[in-house]
Amino acid sequence: MIWMAWLACTGTTTGDDTGPTDTGVAIDCSEYALQLANPVGELEGAWDANRAQLVFFGGNLAPAEECQTRTEFGDETWIFIPQCETFVPLEIAGPSPRGRFMVAMDADRDQLLLFGGRYRDGSSGSYTLHDDLWALDLASQTWTELAPVNSGPSARVNGAMAVSGTTLVLFGGNTSTSGASYDPQDDVWSLDLDTLEWTDRGSTGGPDDKLFHAGAMSDDGSTYYLYGGGDENAFFGDFHTDTWALDVADWSWSEVDDGADGPLGRLAPSLVHDSDNNRLIMFGGHDDGLLGNTNDTWALDLGGGGWSTVVTGDVIDEGGNGFCDFPTDFTAVDFTSPERRHQHVSTRAGDRLMVFGGKTDCGLINDVWQFDLATDSWTELSTASAGESCVRASANCSEHCF
Repeated sequence: MIWMAWLACTGTTTGDDTGPTDTGVAIDCSEYALQLANPVGELEGAWDANRAQLVFFGGNLAPAEECQTRTEFGDETWIFIPQCETFVPLEIAGPSPRGRFMVAMDADRDQLLLFGGRYRDGSSGSYTLHDDLWALDLASQTWTELAPVNSGPSARVNGAMAVSGTTLVLFGGNTSTSGASYDPQDDVWSLDLDTLEWTDRGSTGGPDDKLFHAGAMSDDGSTYYLYGGGDENAFFGDFHTDTWALDVADWSWSEVDDGADGPLGRLAPSLVHDSDNNRLIMFGGHDDGLLGNTNDTWALDLGGGGWSTVVTGDVIDEGGNGFCDFPTDFTAVDFTSPERRHQHVSTRAGDRLMVFGGKTDCGLINDVWQFDLATDSWTELSTASAGESCVRASANCSEHCF
């Protein structure tokens, strides 16, 4: 099978050395032809450091029409190999088709964990929400549905999840089956990965109800950070700007920053912890200002220095003409940053933040970019075949999107 053939490769890397290479993994890129993944949003993935690859699953493959969500959920598992600049589909059975689920990398057990998500057949009606828990064994290329010994979190989407040692941590999310309303939560759950026992850690002293927020576990696994998101009014704002820290030892909360002097509130951004510089790095998402989808990059100084702009990204030029009506010069484009997006894959990959796919002004996208935490700069690893605004590809555009 494709995966096992890749694992057998131990030759010298023959692709450009532009991906995260701090693992020392040797890959023979001659094994692979260039291939692109489908443009996709509402998905999640994580960095597999042992094999120097990005792993991602499922998502929504149907681009919006007139800015209205359509649904066509997938159930494929893919890898992206940065050193070879190519995608590989894994021919394996796993979770049912879904989007807006949560994932977390469990590096100690060499597995990717997946919880929840939503599905519907067609682009109207109620969603089916999932509360199942799956593990992808990264060595044997096998998905297994796990069976916790007790009841855990209710079925949900758009929460945040991460692993600390032997503990899986999950916060918040949306439990509404409607496509037109939200029911955000503020509960914290932990799963003992040795015993598969869920524990309800409550909701006292922490953030308000949230969905579409971003989470990042500290490098030492002691603290889980949460940023942004929305509440039951997430269709309209105001979106959240607060950042919180959860102590995984005693399950106590502390507010790190209220966001009053930081970026606009937003839904579904990226967030990673950068211990070398004692900061959080946040990218993109959908803000509640005139820009909508964003591609700015910010840093929050965990020593108390507040937020600062790292990369400005696109800025409003002429602005929109109305709902879902973007002129060609809607923004002044920052070509050194990824296309503006939200609901994309976001993962810490060694000393980098890596993003793939997501929802843009122009539909769904399938490019890969990495942000170097040492140089504070973006690099494109794989070019999009869809989803970019026209001006990113051409100087002669008559419309915002192709």
